[in-house]
Amino acid sequence: MNGDHAVNEEDDSREAVSARLNAVRTIVYDLSKKDFATRAGISQQYYGEIENCQRDLSIESAKKLRRSYGLPLEFMYFGKMDDLPHKIATLLIGNPSVRSAQKSSGNPDD
Repeated sequence: MNGDHAVNEEDDSREAVSARLNAVRTIVYDLSKKDFATRAGISQQYYGEIENCQRDLSIESAKKLRRSYGLPLEFMYFGKMDDLPHKIATLLIGNPSVRSAQKSSGNPDD
């Protein structure tokens, strides 16, 4: 599931949150789940469960990801890319799999 990097705006499902985090982790930072989680101060097991759609992203973990990676809560939970740091937004939008996910969601900005 996590290989498709769906970044559909407004989708707050576990699958969408997982896909957004996976896209940031792999496209922007090129980190393993373990390294991404450790850098944010989140346990590897818990983070893995989030990316595997087994758990919801808690507000506490989202705040840790925000502090470590600059990811706005609106992006993590709802896919809103407006407040993403420019570097992250550019890398995500420039990735073909993310662009195709945005087109399929009807995002008018693409």
